[in-house]
Amino acid sequence: MMDNWQLYLLVVAAVGSGWWLGRRQRWQRTKPVGLDHYAGLNYLLNEEPDRAVARFIQDLVVTSDTLDAHLALGSLLRRRGDVEKAVIVHENILKHAAFEQDVMQNVQLELARDYLLAGLLDRAEELLLELGQHSSAVRRESLVLTLELYEREKDWRKAISVGERLAIGDEASKYEQAISHYYCELASNYLNDKNVEAARQALRDGIGHDSKNARTSLLLAEIEIQQKRYPEAIKALQRIKNQNPVYVPESLPLLQQAVKADETQAHQVRDYLEQCLQLVPSISIALTLARSVRAASGDEAMAKYIANHLKRNPTVRGLSQLIDLHMDNTQGVARQNLAILRSFAEALVADKPGYRCHECGFEGKKLHWHCPVCKSWGTIQAIYGLEGE
Repeated sequence: MMDNWQLYLLVVAAVGSGWWLGRRQRWQRTKPVGLDHYAGLNYLLNEEPDRAVARFIQDLVVTSDTLDAHLALGSLLRRRGDVEKAVIVHENILKHAAFEQDVMQNVQLELARDYLLAGLLDRAEELLLELGQHSSAVRRESLVLTLELYEREKDWRKAISVGERLAIGDEASKYEQAISHYYCELASNYLNDKNVEAARQALRDGIGHDSKNARTSLLLAEIEIQQKRYPEAIKALQRIKNQNPVYVPESLPLLQQAVKADETQAHQVRDYLEQCLQLVPSISIALTLARSVRAASGDEAMAKYIANHLKRNPTVRGLSQLIDLHMDNTQGVARQNLAILRSFAEALVADKPGYRCHECGFEGKKLHWHCPVCKSWGTIQAIYGLEGE
């Protein structure tokens, strides 16, 4: 609704501007000056904004005096989702005006944004690559849009090339992190194609750009497990503690798989997880350790371990597990009451997100390495607290 009012106000302003310019330039017409603009206003009053926009484009000549109005209309149309009309507005400027180079390049950049939103990726790429060759102020912005385009196309090699051009100055670490994830995407593709050596090389390159990227260790562990190199897989996963310990819970399924295949590593892994639990109070880590306690000492010891963890870091998931343990050793009414309590605990977290982007706040139930909202890489992590980890 707000965008509609903005559109009305903009076109009304344009109608007035066109009428004033017509009087100033003393256009010689057979009908009264500004009549076409009054027609545009009539479309607005009759709630026909699309025809009003068409009249605006047709009648308001692109000049240095009216350029801002055309650009504002194009931007507003794009925000409203009227991408085709935004394209028409920006193409009309390029077709009928001759401004200085920097002005024309800014208009081209707006047109490239239109193409991207419309899904006209080939046209957007052609325009952005041309703009990226200039040393003007739009160069960096055109590279950012080009990177967005290659991410959408999943052309990771081209994304790496553009990312390396952007990885300078204050934002260098941001793009180095993104490049590391591009290599991880390549590694995943190579793994799917059974090209293990290419996947290993891609991960080495990814670590070279961001040594703190825990995703590289997770993927490397997958490779080692596939090749039955279980001690090497465990070693790769243990690096996550120093890379970013909040991702240790994501490594637990692979870690358990490797330990199951090579039980000689069990004691070492337990010590490692105890260290991780001191860094991140994850209920997933605590429950993994609790299961090893049960294997050694039984259900009562496991329940005691979980209860001690919950005293320090209460979570609904931990409570549910503790209730399960007591239900296994309880009969009659007490068991029924515990079952009711457990159903309440499950309901509390049933629809709760498990992950959150610390850049934009996006929340979801599974881990995304690439935030679907703000498009940042490696910014989504597990939610810690009563209803999370």
